[in-house]
Amino acid sequence: MSLVTLADAKAQLNATVVGDVDDTELQRYVDAVTKPMEDAAGRVLDPRSFTEVVSLANATGVMLKRVPVTAVTTVVTTDGGTSWDPSNLYVDQDSGMVSVTSGPPLVGQVAFTYNAGVSPVDPNVELAALITIQHLWETKRGAMGVQMGGEGETFVPRGFAIPRRATELIGTPLPGVA
Repeated sequence: MSLVTLADAKAQLNATVVGDVDDTELQRYVDAVTKPMEDAAGRVLDPRSFTEVVSLANATGVMLKRVPVTAVTTVVTTDGGTSWDPSNLYVDQDSGMVSVTSGPPLVGQVAFTYNAGVSPVDPNVELAALITIQHLWETKRGAMGVQMGGEGETFVPRGFAIPRRATELIGTPLPGVA
């Protein structure tokens, strides 16, 4: 799933005025925008399932990497020898901290399968994704250059896939764990 639809991206590009847009190429932009948007936001924006394997020794809790955690579906050692009932776990959605509330401690190579993401996607995030797609699309076609005085020189910033206005719409990234 993507943060926005192909139809939304075409509307953002005003494709009916610009002319034909290659749907396959534009779909690549729609699909690719999720990861950099999530990196900028510091959280999972597009809901999906993850499996994370952690090596633990008598732990009563673990911090999962992707937040917000909406549900822990299975917890089992990688050899299948031990499993934990997700109903015996407390999950702090915002931090990703999973704590054992009853039962044995977490021991060994433990695989956590869980869902993370925001649903529905916030309108400000959708708009930030559309702005980023438009920026990447127009930059590819040379429409985003800024004229710098003299000799008709064009200045195109490098290394900034997500425009500042899009990052401002996303908001401040959540603090991470060092």
